[in-house]
Amino acid sequence: MNYYLFIPFVIILILFFPIKIEGKVSFNALDFSGALGIFFYKIKLTHQQFWLKGKKIIIKKYDEIETKEIDFESEEIIFLEEFIKQLKDKTRLKELSVYYNLGFEDAMLSAMLAGHMNMVLTLLYTGIKNKRPTASLSINDTVSYNRKVCQFAIKMVVTISLFDVLYSLLNSVVLSKKKHEKLKQQKERLEERSKVKA
Repeated sequence: MNYYLFIPFVIILILFFPIKIEGKVSFNALDFSGALGIFFYKIKLTHQQFWLKGKKIIIKKYDEIETKEIDFESEEIIFLEEFIKQLKDKTRLKELSVYYNLGFEDAMLSAMLAGHMNMVLTLLYTGIKNKRPTASLSINDTVSYNRKVCQFAIKMVVTISLFDVLYSLLNSVVLSKKKHEKLKQQKERLEERSKVKA
C-alpha cells in the first residue's frame, strides 16, 4: 500500500473540514470604545481595543503600547468590509449571544428601554432562526436603574472551512484594492471640481 496517497487526502481534509472560530466584541456607547477578540479553538488569534473618533478608528493591541489610527475610508477598512461580506454566506452559525447593560439614572425609563431592546433582539433572532435553524441564540440583559450605562457585547461561534477562508481572503484583497482605487479617483475628481469652481 502506498502511504503517500494519504498526503493529498490529509491536505484535502484540512482544507475542507469545518474549523471553529469564536468572535467576541464589546462596545461602550457612552465613550465610543470597545474590544475585539477572535479565537480559533480557544487559541487567541487577535485581541484588540478600539475607540471611535469622528471618521477614524483608533486600534491598540492588548499586549502593545502603541496605537494605530485608521480612516474609515482606508484600504484596511474597505478590505475588512469586503472580507466579512465574502465570509457571510460561507459560514455556519453555531452560537450567538448578545449581552447588554442599560441604565439611564431613571428606573422606569431604563426598564422600558430594556424591554424594547429585548423585543428588537427577539425579532432579529426570529429572522436569524429562519435562515439558520440550528443556531443557538441567547439574550443576556442587565438593567442598571440608578446609574448611566450603555454597554453591549456579542459572542459568536461559527464554523467555516479553511478553503473558504483562503478563497475569501484572496478575493477580498482584489476587490478591496479596486474599490479603494475607485474611491480615490472619485475624491480626486471632486477636488478638481472644487478647484475649478474656486
